[in-house]
Amino acid sequence: MKAVFEKVDAQDESSIVAFQYSQENFDAPWHFHPEYELTYILESSGTRYVGNNISSYEKGDLVLLGPNLPHCWKNDPNLEDAAKSFVIQWPKELLNQIPSFRKIEQLLKTAQRGILFEGVSKSIIAEIQKVINATGVHRFVHLLELLDLLGKIEKTEVLAGTSYKFDLSNDTNSRIQKVQHYVNEHYQSKIRLKEVAEELHMTEQSFSRFFSRVMKRPFFIFLNEYRVNRASRLLVETELQVNEIGYQCGYDSLPFFYQQFKKFKGYSPLAFRKMYRKVNN
Repeated sequence: MKAVFEKVDAQDESSIVAFQYSQENFDAPWHFHPEYELTYILESSGTRYVGNNISSYEKGDLVLLGPNLPHCWKNDPNLEDAAKSFVIQWPKELLNQIPSFRKIEQLLKTAQRGILFEGVSKSIIAEIQKVINATGVHRFVHLLELLDLLGKIEKTEVLAGTSYKFDLSNDTNSRIQKVQHYVNEHYQSKIRLKEVAEELHMTEQSFSRFFSRVMKRPFFIFLNEYRVNRASRLLVETELQVNEIGYQCGYDSLPFFYQQFKKFKGYSPLAFRKMYRKVNN
């Protein structure tokens, strides 16, 4: 299955699409479209792909994406709750005809790599709902007010790497989609480069060069990042022992699990669990 070009149809003369998504899963494949997109997660948790970034997501996550930046959200397969989100999409030409707003301009420029906002306030969520509920010029005005609020948030994370550039070819997208699916299905067991390469009908050397070129990191760094993200979810959502979590996420060497976890999260697994619980209690 190849990555999909998504055609976004405007709902009214404002050229802005705004709605609440509610389904059993986030079922969109890895896809792209020429519009900006703002997504706020109401319910669900799992793995988020934006360009060459792979991260965990959870309820309350707010992400702004620039045009043609490939992305998808994949639910945790063990999740029982429905997938719900607020979604706002608008064409990049929409704001060309208005006076320059420096913070909004910088915000949209940075969104070319994707932005994760931290500490989303109730006023921002309320403004998102206003955009969804409004029509015509009122929807446009509320979008500007929302972008102005987002431009004032200081704690943000840029997602895709500085060197990331999306390859629009169908062949590239199809291959990356297959890699994502294979890792999702097999991360709990030992994964060999040969097995992944065979899924793409490539040699190990060709696959390694291809993956590093497209994702700007070797495959096994990507794999460890995925496993650590899955482990971090188990640390905060379950009472499983740290060692058991390491084994469940595909690590047969616990020292290596601890090393990789600290590399990507900056904390040991136990310190990460304690820190999360302290912040959320």
